[in-house]
Amino acid sequence: MTIRLRHLPPLALAAFICCAHGQQIEAAATDDPLPMRLVGDVGIGIDNAPPVARGQTHALSAVPYANFDYGRVFARIDTFGVRTLPAGYGYLELVGKFNEDGYTPTRTALGGLDHRKTSVPLGLGTLQVTPVGAFFVNAFRDVDRSKGNLADLIYAAEIDTGPLAIYPQAGVEYQSSAYTRYFYGVSGDESRRSGVAAYQPRAASNPFLALFVEAHVSGNWYVNANLRRTWLGSAVADSPLVPRHTVDTGLVAVSYRFK
Repeated sequence: MTIRLRHLPPLALAAFICCAHGQQIEAAATDDPLPMRLVGDVGIGIDNAPPVARGQTHALSAVPYANFDYGRVFARIDTFGVRTLPAGYGYLELVGKFNEDGYTPTRTALGGLDHRKTSVPLGLGTLQVTPVGAFFVNAFRDVDRSKGNLADLIYAAEIDTGPLAIYPQAGVEYQSSAYTRYFYGVSGDESRRSGVAAYQPRAASNPFLALFVEAHVSGNWYVNANLRRTWLGSAVADSPLVPRHTVDTGLVAVSYRFK
């Protein structure tokens, strides 16, 4: 078994959802100029992402799986964007993120709570493939309803066991008070209509650990699996809309690799 810290996966999440294969990182770190061809994985997966809050949503769903580079354009499962200027061991990136955080809170006998609309995070980020590992740093603003700020910092490594490639990851998500108030707060008006106690949370930091495993099936076909546990910050976990302190998510995907 060998442990390599130069060729590390981009995020998948979660979720979800955050991981990928070393080939994409290697291309991002060494190709200059970046090749104008598709390099990476495209496929379909099954995503299990239970809602953080008590909501009328489905945890299990079929999702497209896209983890590739095309010149300066990239897709990393739930994150996509464009590389701009070189910066350190990577590039400054214009990024967007696909979140599944919208939901309709479970109604009570005394009335209803308002629907939370899915966020639209846009911002800046970078992937830094350093001699000691890969670091992802992203900062977003929800340009839709919450107008809140989001950020994430993730470290990733690669363990090559031969038939399997294993990618452990650790990181933390930041959610501003505007974001947590919109998604997990209860306004005075909602409290009067529903009977749920009013709640106005502060900003939250949610640490997480993830493990991504990649198996070569045949030819250019691969099976990928990702597991992630997130520990919710007290500002989120203490909400009357949130019944848990941890969230476990998973993804299994079959993909075809373009080289």
